Amino acid sequence: MVLASVVTTIFLISVAAFIYGKIYVGKVYPGVYVGKYHLGGLEPKQVVEFVENLNNRLSKEGVNFNIVDGAPQTHSFKINTVFVNGDSTVELVNFDSNKLANMAYLVGRVGNWPSRLYAPLYYCLFTNNHLSAPVNFDNQNLEDVLKSNLADFEDQPHNAQIKITSWSDGSYEVISEKLGRTFLMTEIKNNLQDNLSVFDFSPLTIYPHPFHPTITAAELGDLKENIITVFNYGDLGLNYIDPQTQQRRDWSLDVARLLDWTAFGRSDDGKIILALDNEKVEKFLDINVRQFVDVIAQDAKFSVANGKVGEFKASHAGINLNIEATFNNLNHAFAERNYRPIDAVKTVSVVADTVDPQIKTADVNDLGITDILGVGISTFLDSHSNRIKNIAHAVERLNGVIVKPGEEFSALRYAGPFTAENGYLPEEVIKGNKILKEIGGGMCQIGTTLFRMAMNSGMDITARSNHSLVVSYYADPVNKNPGTDAALYEPTLDLKFTNDTGSYLLLQTEIDYKKQRLAFTLWGKPDGRKGWYDHPLVSKWIPAGEPPEPTISETLKPGEKKCQNAFRGAVASFTYSRVTPSGEKIDRVFTSYYRPLPQICMIGPTASSTPASSGTTVTSTVEIPVEAVPQ
Repeated sequence: MVLASVVTTIFLISVAAFIYGKIYVGKVYPGVYVGKYHLGGLEPKQVVEFVENLNNRLSKEGVNFNIVDGAPQTHSFKINTVFVNGDSTVELVNFDSNKLANMAYLVGRVGNWPSRLYAPLYYCLFTNNHLSAPVNFDNQNLEDVLKSNLADFEDQPHNAQIKITSWSDGSYEVISEKLGRTFLMTEIKNNLQDNLSVFDFSPLTIYPHPFHPTITAAELGDLKENIITVFNYGDLGLNYIDPQTQQRRDWSLDVARLLDWTAFGRSDDGKIILALDNEKVEKFLDINVRQFVDVIAQDAKFSVANGKVGEFKASHAGINLNIEATFNNLNHAFAERNYRPIDAVKTVSVVADTVDPQIKTADVNDLGITDILGVGISTFLDSHSNRIKNIAHAVERLNGVIVKPGEEFSALRYAGPFTAENGYLPEEVIKGNKILKEIGGGMCQIGTTLFRMAMNSGMDITARSNHSLVVSYYADPVNKNPGTDAALYEPTLDLKFTNDTGSYLLLQTEIDYKKQRLAFTLWGKPDGRKGWYDHPLVSKWIPAGEPPEPTISETLKPGEKKCQNAFRGAVASFTYSRVTPSGEKIDRVFTSYYRPLPQICMIGPTASSTPASSGTTVTSTVEIPVEAVPQ
């Protein structure tokens, strides 16, 4: 009886939760707040409008501050968040309306099935979900504006300082310490962000901090030998390697800059040593380094319609320059020169922190798609217009394709049929020993990119045929040899692989017109498999042979001549290796034969219908890059 009551109660709650979810399709669930503002019941576009109104308020009213310094009177000032600086408009602070709308809408719509069913009802009835609005800062300009407004309320303090007049002989001047008070910029910005993230526009109260010198002139000994030793060591290097592109960037901190940055510090045993000025170094890092390091974290977006993924943005982590840690490393390397210049560090690496996205790819789809399994790349450099249009059309058709568990993916099925009715255009191809126009020229570019993607993803390749000629479009990106291409030609030549991952796969395609490059990405759920292939080797090159007589073409003007390049034949091979989820390594050798082809020319008809009739002049000879139809 009790069990029946429990089951009945759960059933009724589940039905209520299901109906509740249906009522709020396309709207934010009730119980979602930012500060005192309730976003429940709003559509995402309405959330965007609401936040943009707050952005307008912020730009009109600015941000107000109250300075409390112990005196009876409180000082106040206001900063405008938008102003014109030269030819550009500077926006110091704003809310990211689109990001907040996405965050609000996904509350109760991410996570596992029970969470998506019951959480919306729970937030409405028992507890609210309070979000923090994303706030964007123009850090450097905001700090400059704050310092300008606070200058009259500061009494700039400092430790004892040094002015080096000649580092080669160690001569210097000492500037005595000074007591005073200052404002902590990081503290002010953090407090401002806390207020604005809950849409609190009340004046921010800030306090000056008294400063007591930690290094005095009386403590300094003779620094001549330190100066000579430290600066004889020369420049200090700073580098950063982008974790996503692996590209490296270097900054050389020369002696002149280090002289300007020189201050005092203490060693572990309390001894005064030469060190770096925190404020100057951090300003350099913020202005000159941050722009090459920081990457905004991207939240995932995912929608499925008619068996294909329509809108898809994968989540990716952001990167933030860690100024404090980078300064500490630079300062440590510089300070080492005081006692061991021979083996002191010459180059310091930038420290960056990873920022996780708030909404990950796995949170926004029911298909278990979480990570990139592999990527395939090829170039269509110097392709004709129709060839590029055909490739772009196939790219569009393939983008968002979902491959079900156990399904055999077929490029012909998803990209074809290659007909005019299906949007494909005619392009010149070599068929046998003739140059002809054929619908869908360029599809081998698609097959090749898919082939490389599937191998890098560790897929089981079930169908692949090489192209009939050695064509530059399909050369290996590293050694430029043929061998890793895959032909597509209806109805027989296809590129196929089996989805044996046990999970759904997602195909994401990208065409870069500027770089003239294709990049196809296969997404899924990692299961421990790996895949890679060697760069192809050519065991034999076959001469192209002597060209035949030009062929009469009615499509050319009298005397006009068009030719295609000769093609050497080749025998090429490479090894595709994959490791299965169980740890088994499988090697498969792909060997390709490419036929030789001499130069083929077409010529416009003359009065006597011969290629070289008396009185006929060849008006133009154009070499045309064409691809061969597999025979």
